[in-house]
Amino acid sequence: MHSILRDFLLSFCPARIRRQHRPGSQLTVLRAATWGGLAQLLLAALLLLMRLKSHFVLRAQQLGPQIAASNETGHAIIVLIVFLDFLIHPLSLLLLYLAIEGFVRFAGGIVAEEIVPSLLVSLCFKTTDSAFRTRVPPVADIADRLPDGRIKISSASQKAGWNSSITIGIRGQWFEVEREEQASPPWAFIYILRPASAGKVLRGYQEYDTEDLETVGVKTPATGPERS
Repeated sequence: MHSILRDFLLSFCPARIRRQHRPGSQLTVLRAATWGGLAQLLLAALLLLMRLKSHFVLRAQQLGPQIAASNETGHAIIVLIVFLDFLIHPLSLLLLYLAIEGFVRFAGGIVAEEIVPSLLVSLCFKTTDSAFRTRVPPVADIADRLPDGRIKISSASQKAGWNSSITIGIRGQWFEVEREEQASPPWAFIYILRPASAGKVLRGYQEYDTEDLETVGVKTPATGPERS
């Protein structure tokens, strides 16, 4: 039960959060995003219609004399003004947004089988992360030289472009990503690098900052293959 509730809450979160906190079942998260989106759409639409009905009843009582003295064109203008007056209310805009977002999440799950997170939740995480970064200095990588010549790099953030096709240079020696693992924060991303094969085709290249390696006291290879 706890796992199902956790997966349901993760269905509202952006992909970055789901990578850091792995769900119990990806299928459960997809279903939660899909049917949760439908429930969000129906609930928001119901509340919106209830508010709209109450708003029109209240305005009809307030504008009774003007409505009685107007023709059909006047009635249409009054209805339009009352409807726009309803839409510009902050709560009405919020409910309308939630209904649209619920539809997008439901359609994304049904049509594309994609987990569409909540924009409001994503913005909350982004704002929190930005505020946290301004107060807390960035966490440095931890790199370890493994006995078999591979290098293990533990990072607090995901390395952009680090995949099986990238070549990573460390003090003149070339490495390639053998695998990526997940761990507990703050070093949530673990990269295992192995020496690149002699005939490796250079499709993409990144030079890893050797100062970080010196800071954490990692033994790096003294020499490596020359770059062509």
